[in-house]
Order: sequence, then C-alpha cells, then structure tokens
Amino acid sequence: MIKNLRWPIHFLFGLLLLFVTGETFAQNNLVKGQVLNEIDQPVAGISIKVKGTTTGTVSDAAGHFAIRASANDILVFSAVSFKTQEVTVVGGKEITVKMVMDMTGLNEVVVIGYGTQKRSNLTSAVSSVSGETLDKVAANNPVNALQGRVAGLSVSSPGGNPGQASDVRLRGIGTFGMHQPLYIIDGVPGDPYYLSSNDVASVEVLKDGAAASIYGSNSANGVILITTKKGKKGAPIIDFSGFYSTITPTEKYKFLDADGYKKVHTQMYTNAGVLPANLPAYLTKNTGVNTDWQDLINRRGISQNYNIGLSGGSDYLTYALSGDLTDDKGTFIGSKFNKKSIKSRNDFTKGILNVSSNIVYTETVSEAAKFDVKDSYFQSPLLPVFDNKEQYGYALTVDGLPKFQNPIGIDHFRDANSKTKYLAGNVKLNLKLYKGLSYTANLSYINAQTDDYEHSPSFRANANDPLVSFPRVFNRTSNYKERLMEHLLNYDLDIDKHSFKLVVGYTAQEKTNRFLSATVDGKTIVRTVVNGNIVETEVPAGFSNPDFNTITAGIGGTFNAAGSNNKYVRLSTLARLNYAYDNKYLLQVSVRRDGSSIFGEDRRYGVFPSVALGWNINKEAFLQDVSWLSNLKLRASYGELGNEGALGYYDHQALITTVNNWSGGYVQGSGSTPWPGSASYSLLNRDLQWETLKSKNLGLDFGLFNNSLKGSINYYDNITDGLLITKEVPPSAGLLDPILNVGKISNKGLELETNYQFTKNDWHFDLGGTFSLLKNKVISLANPDQVLFGTGLRFGTDHIPTQTTVGREIGAFYLYEANGLFQSDAEAANYKNAAGDPLQPDAVAGDVRFRDTNNDGVINEKDKTYQGSGFAKYEYGLNIGVSFKNFDLSLFWQGVGGNKIYNGNRFELEGMDAGRNFLANTLTAWTPQNTNTSMPRAVLGDPNLNTRESTRFLENGAYLRLKLVQLGYTLPNDVLKKMKFSKLRIYLSGQNLVTFTKYTGLDPEVGTFSALDTGVDRMLYPQNKRLLAGVQLTF
Repeated sequence: MIKNLRWPIHFLFGLLLLFVTGETFAQNNLVKGQVLNEIDQPVAGISIKVKGTTTGTVSDAAGHFAIRASANDILVFSAVSFKTQEVTVVGGKEITVKMVMDMTGLNEVVVIGYGTQKRSNLTSAVSSVSGETLDKVAANNPVNALQGRVAGLSVSSPGGNPGQASDVRLRGIGTFGMHQPLYIIDGVPGDPYYLSSNDVASVEVLKDGAAASIYGSNSANGVILITTKKGKKGAPIIDFSGFYSTITPTEKYKFLDADGYKKVHTQMYTNAGVLPANLPAYLTKNTGVNTDWQDLINRRGISQNYNIGLSGGSDYLTYALSGDLTDDKGTFIGSKFNKKSIKSRNDFTKGILNVSSNIVYTETVSEAAKFDVKDSYFQSPLLPVFDNKEQYGYALTVDGLPKFQNPIGIDHFRDANSKTKYLAGNVKLNLKLYKGLSYTANLSYINAQTDDYEHSPSFRANANDPLVSFPRVFNRTSNYKERLMEHLLNYDLDIDKHSFKLVVGYTAQEKTNRFLSATVDGKTIVRTVVNGNIVETEVPAGFSNPDFNTITAGIGGTFNAAGSNNKYVRLSTLARLNYAYDNKYLLQVSVRRDGSSIFGEDRRYGVFPSVALGWNINKEAFLQDVSWLSNLKLRASYGELGNEGALGYYDHQALITTVNNWSGGYVQGSGSTPWPGSASYSLLNRDLQWETLKSKNLGLDFGLFNNSLKGSINYYDNITDGLLITKEVPPSAGLLDPILNVGKISNKGLELETNYQFTKNDWHFDLGGTFSLLKNKVISLANPDQVLFGTGLRFGTDHIPTQTTVGREIGAFYLYEANGLFQSDAEAANYKNAAGDPLQPDAVAGDVRFRDTNNDGVINEKDKTYQGSGFAKYEYGLNIGVSFKNFDLSLFWQGVGGNKIYNGNRFELEGMDAGRNFLANTLTAWTPQNTNTSMPRAVLGDPNLNTRESTRFLENGAYLRLKLVQLGYTLPNDVLKKMKFSKLRIYLSGQNLVTFTKYTGLDPEVGTFSALDTGVDRMLYPQNKRLLAGVQLTF
C-alpha cells in the first residue's frame, strides 16, 4: 500500500544558504594568456591545469586565463571537442594557445538517465542538441527550438497563440492518452516551458527503450533531458543577450469583398428558388460599406526577449544567475504573452562533498484573442465596425444578417487572461564514500499556481434580436504541487580491460492538483411546466452594473461552482549496470519497478526492464590500418516502458454521480423544483494497468575522416500493448463505457542523423541533416470492428473526417469520394443504381458527384473509404553553417512529406451558409456559363450536401520551409579590448520566410489537440514570419 509522503521542504531552501560566499583567486605571480580557436576567435571553458598537480582554472568568455605556475611547469589545455595541448611556461611571458578541433568526439560525455556516459560507450539511441544551436532560434522556450533538429522528434503548435505549448511526438504516437515526452531538467522532472532557452547548455533526447526505461512508467513517450548552464571557475562574467522582432502571418485568406459577397449570396438564393423580390434586405441595399474583418483583427506582432546572466566561481563554489524577460504581442488583436523568470544554479565542491542547487521562478501572463476568430472570418463585409446610433457605439448585425458578434466590440468590452506563478527548485547532495563509490540524495519541489479570469459586460449581438448577451464573470484558481525524493548509489570499477558502472536507487514522488472555479451570469432561468413540458426562460438578474467585474457583483444571477482535489503518489526502485570490455564490447542492463496510486491494489506495481548491446567495430585489430575510419559501432536494444497518461485519478474505482438540475443527471419529482438523485455511472475495474511499450532498436554509429563526417542510423520497432481505450456497453446499462487494456499500436521507423565539418584557412563549414521514416498502425482495439471517431468540425459531433480502425493509422481519413461535378440536370438524374433509383436524388447541374464505393446502390456512411493519414511518412531537416573570419551565416530548412491535410478551412469558408462570408474562390462557382471549374454551384442550404466530409477537401500536406536564416558579426578582439568587452556579436535573423507547398490553407504545419484528429486543419493560429535583430554581449 502506498503511504502518504512527508517532505522536508524547508531543507530545500535552508541548504541554499550554504551558497552565499565564495573564494577569490590569488593575484600574485600569475601566468596569464589567452586561448583562441583555429580562426583566432576566443574560446571559453577550456580547462588549464599545471601538469602533475591539482592546480587549475578555465578560460573566460574572452579566452583569457590566469593560473599560478612556475617557470618550466607544463600547462595542459583540454576540453571536449578539442585536442589536448601541452605548453611549457616561460617566465614573464603571456601564453597564447590555439586549440584545434578534435573531430573524433568519442570522449564526449553524454547525459543519460541518472548519470553520464562517454559517447563511445553508448549502447542506446540518444540524440544531442547543443545550447549554442538553440541560441540561434528566437524561441520562448527550448522545446520549440528543437523542431527538425532531432530525427524522429516532431514538434508542432496546436494553436499558435503567443506562449502556447507545442505538441511534441517522439517516434509517432502509441497511445490515445497523453503523448507528450517526459522532461528531466538537471536530473529532476520539470516543465521546460517555464525555462529560458538562454539558460540551456545541452539537450539529450532518449529515444529507445534501453535509454528511457530507467524512468519506467513515465517514459513510454520518450524522455528529453535538459541540462542548464552552470558557472565556471574564474572571475565574474556578465552575459547579455536580446532581440527585437516583428511578426506577420505567413499567409492570409482571400475573402469576398462586398460586391463579391452580394454576387455569391444572390446566386445561392436564386439557385434555391428564391425570387429577386424576396431576397434579404442586406443583398438589395447599397450602404457603401466594405469591411475587411480579417485585416481589422490582424496586426503586426512584436516579440522581444532580454536575458542577463552572472556566472563565475572559486576553487570550491561556482554560480550562475540569470534573469529573462519575454514580451510577445500576437498577430491577432488582444493576443499577448509575457514571461518573467529568474534562475539560480550553484555548485559547491570540497573534498568528498558536492552540493548543487537549482531554483527557477517564473511568472507568465497570457491573453488569447477575446473573440472567436472563426466567427470573425464569417462576418459579412456589409457590416460596418462602428455605429454611433447603437447603445455601445459598435455596429450590430441588421437586415437579416446572421447574429455573429462584432469582434472589435468584443475585443473592447471583454477582459480575459491567465496568470501563472511557477516555482521549481532542487538540491542534490553527492558524497564520495569510497574509491568509485558515491551516494546521491536529490530533493525537488514544484509549485505552480494559475489564475484564470474572464469578464464580459452585456453586449447585444444583433439589432433584430431582443436577447442580450448577459454580463458574466468567471474565476478559476488551480494549484499544482510536485515533490520528489531520490536516493542513489553509484559504483564505478575498472579491472584491467573490464569496466563496470552500476547505479541503484529509490525514488518517491507525490503530486497534488487542486482547482476551484466560480461563474456567475447576469441572468436567472425561470422554469415552468406547460402541458407536461418544461419551458425555460432567461431573465436578467444580478449585476446592478454590468461593468462590475467580481463574482460577488453578480449575486442574484446564475451561479455555478466547481472544484477538485486530487493526489497522486509513485514509489520506485531502479538499477542499471553498464559493462565494457576493452572499450569494444558493451552491455547495458536496467530495470525499474514502479508503484502508482492511480491503479487498484492488485495492479499497482509494474516492472520495466531493458537490455542493450554495443560493439565498437573500429577498435578491432582488422580495422586498425583503415585510417579513414574513425568510428564504427553497432548497437541493439530492447526495453519495456510504461504509460498511464490515458487514465484519470479514479478510473479504476466505481463512481457515483449526483446532479440536481433539469439539464442532466438524475432528478426526481415534478413541478419546477427538482429533487436530487444519485446513481453509479462507472464500473469497478481493479485490473487496469499500465500501457506497455515494447521497444526494439538497431543502430549504427559511424565516423569518417577523423570524424569530420559522422552520424548514426537507427531502425526501431515499437509496440504499445494493453492500450487503454473505452469498450462500448449497452445504453441500457446506464453506465459510462469502461476503460480497458484491450488495444495494440505499432510504430516502426528509420532515422538518420549526420554532420560534416571542415575548416580551411579562415573558412569553417558545418553541415548537418536529419531524416526519418515512420509507419503507424493500429493492430487491435476493443473488438475488430470498433471505430474511434475524431472530433467533428461542426459542433464536435458533425462532419468528422477521421476514424481510427484496426489495420490503419491513428486518426486516418475516411471520406466520401468526390468525382467531379454534374454538368447537366440530365446527367445528375441519370446517375442511378442497378435498380434504376437515383443515387443522389437532390443533385442537379453543378453539384458534386460522389461514388457508391461499395456498390450497394445507396450513398451513405458505408461509402466512406480510407484516404490516407495526417501522419508524415517522412520528415527531414538540413542545417547549413558557414563562418568566415568574424562573419557567420546559418540556414535551417525543415520539411515533411507523405501526409495528407483535411482542409477544414475550405469546409467552413466554402460552406454556402446564408449570411457568412466566403473565400474569394467561390466566385468561380459552377454556372451554366462557367462549367470549367471544380467549385460546385452556390446554393442555399446545400441540398446535395456538397460540403460533406469528402476528398474534395483533402490535400497534399508536404512542405519544405526555411525555418531560420541568420547572419551575424562578432567584433574583433582588438576592438573589444578598447570597448572593455570580452565578446560582442550582432545578428539579423528571419524565421519561416519561405515555404514550398501545394497546400492551399494558411499553414501546412497543422497542429492538433488530439491524436484522433491528426492532420485536420481547424483554422488554428498559423505559424508566422519573423524578422529580428539581436545582440550577444559578454564582459
């Protein structure tokens, strides 16, 4: 039984008081100098030691160093990615050392779960991205900057509002629940969206089961390890970076203007048999109004980011402090995002003791557009923005126009925002107990509080509608807390050619999630029973002044409250052994046992093992004479990972519901006062358990020509078993459909990552590429014929283009097949089945012809056929870096292919609903005089259902986009010395400047809110073009 945990949180902050003092370097008789690279640029972070002693230092941001040494002492200069050099001290002379790149990189240390490993001894699939790479992308957080940088990692925006989190998928989707990866920041779970990209030193992506299984039931969606920057021994260094950018949409819709709007709508009414004398007034009046609502709700956005850091240290203590400010104004009016954060990392080392601490505090304020963007696009161009004759000064829909609200008025009157305060901290203590044996204790704490607020005063939408949009106030406060305690033992042992690395540990984690919300509407509902029927009438109540914006101001109105208080606990034990023989033959074995409070007692614990093998082929004797071969390693792994993200806190329990209103639930009695009732609505299921991902991986790492050309190839085969999905029960049961472990999903793929670097004279070239293939397939569901539907484009239940079925991808497109337009009434009438009955009885000339694909003589849902998927079959990225002396140029291309997009924009904006505005291409609608077109006739009510979910709206989703181009210039050292700076770089950059695609929507980078809707374009906030100027300064 999992017990409640008690946590010494005060210890977290008390221990930080240890880090308030530092030591200074001796200033007498120092040997001074500077470290440069091959093109005479200063190099920071180079380790300089007096050979044979423990005396040492590191070079600062300007490459300068100072170290106590005697004449004839030998200084050793070393760093990852550089060849080690030794220089003899000559009394009184400054030393200048040029470091040469070591392309082999095999001794590079890579962060893995609960430890580190030399890259040459890795047996699993791990991809790395440096902080310098992330710095080039002007992103609000490090996750957004990863797009296209790691093979198999897909990053997209589900909505695009400023500050919005990305949808991240690693090696496809293997669950219908949460599919986001686990993020580990400096060794503990954390939220990267509250972290600044400027604070990141490196990112490692653990992709296969052997790499990720050490995190057990959290790791089925992959693990992303983020290591933040830490201070280095030396004098204090101040770093400043900032950029200012302008933002514009990559594309805009082409809508009908006033004349085109009248023309298309007149055609709609005429084709529906409406006589000219009976046309709506808005089509016969000439008001001279021609409002471009798209232009009014869009603006030029602005994004700014400024970061300042202070770092340094002594022999025992290093520190890194930073502050970050982000301020974004989105391209929709009213949308904005502000983030302020401070971060501190301190490391204290003396003798056998090492203590490190991290604290991040972030405040965010986000505001989305206050109006419905989609409804704003529907707004008629015949409606002006302002009308002084109206009560509120904003024009209202008249003359029979639909009751869409004035978006400019809504933006003015409505107030809504979301504010979050996020605190994360951890303290890690490490003791070296014996040679090779160490103990680590880790304590972390997260507290995130979010306050959501909305106030809408009364604002009438339609001049002909007596109902008023009642005033409304909404408040919600949610609080999330997470506590983690870890105890680890590490033991490293080398015996002759045998090398062992062992880690064992115990972890305890507790999460609490609370929220409380209240809503008051300035109305009350009067219910009466008339002739046995319930009649509801809304009448104003509460809010003596609708401008009052507090909950209490609406007392007397309709009041609703909700809340929850949930707790989750996980207890885990883990172990991993890494073995290497002669650095040639490698073995890794790991196991983790997790216990989770989310399951019943009989299924509470799960075991997640893994095994991996590696062979450094290039170290074999038969390859020692192959001089051009720097590295060749074969890897194979198998691991099992868990996922519980598809479950709620209490899904394994039998629950009872009570609802005391007329709108739902269980009521008794008669008259106008309901009596509360209750009933069970979910079944007890103690057999629920984790979804289990069984991951196989085969990999090859290679390096040629002193590793100037290097890369890796991985093939993976992932099976998610025990998939958590609902199984239908008869409606007569009166229960929710239960969740069972009954499904299975396969994701198979191939990944390639490669990099080529070379330097010649003053030129340096860095070329990198990623490429990945993916095949997603549903193997089984609750039964062979089960169909899981996506979300409808209209009302959530209508116009559903995706289905999930056995044998196809998650969220595959199942659509009617459109087969051109009927060119005459006779052709439509003669489109018959074998019995001579019309297949489309309501069709006439200009309507869409749909195929009877199953030849049953009726066109219905059974004629929908598989039409591909929104999953990209392949994704790729290409990074090009060129530097010449002090100039540097970077270009980054990213693209996908083999995927389809269902253009929901066209469904909505070519839909022929009365009063709506449409895309300008509806002017090409079929008429007897215009038959050479693919646009069906304009007709009111769409009697032939031309806009049903069909291949008419399905398009090629492939694209290639220039995600980043950046030109920078770093001032020469002699100029910097005069300015008292160590480094000054200025740059100009552009993002999303060029896109090659056949897709006709705004943006082929289609985000999604659900795996079941992959590839469905729902008129979300598109990607934007960004032009920015920035500076990076060190002194």
